[in-house]
Amino acid sequence: MPSPLAIGRFNHATLNCRDVERSVAFYREVLGMRQMKRPGFSFAGAWLYRDGLGMMIHLNEITDLPEPPDKIQTRHRHVAFRADDFDAALADLAERGIPFEQRQLPDLGYRQAFLHDPDGNIIELGEWPDVEQLIEREGLEL
Repeated sequence: MPSPLAIGRFNHATLNCRDVERSVAFYREVLGMRQMKRPGFSFAGAWLYRDGLGMMIHLNEITDLPEPPDKIQTRHRHVAFRADDFDAALADLAERGIPFEQRQLPDLGYRQAFLHDPDGNIIELGEWPDVEQLIEREGLEL
């Protein structure tokens, strides 16, 4: 069997949106991301980053997306970020009137919150440690 690909750090996640400007405003105002220069693709979109994350969110505008669901499906695909101050993040979401569902990781106890962006993409916020710390602390290595 051949060796696995030599890959590096996670670079970006791509999310679809109906209205780039509305989505950029959400990611800037709620998640503190900054818009960066984007190559001259033949379709509308935006590239966003936040200092210190080491990864980006790419938004692709697709105007005929279905309407977002009302209910947050926590098991559906999503993008997750660690919240440095989980309680403050939840208070901020509540103050902004952004609905979220809170969960707790079974066996580990770390809290999670799931919310929708303006297009129904699911964003998860969690209070867990960095991945390497999580593996070491919780004995999750195989």
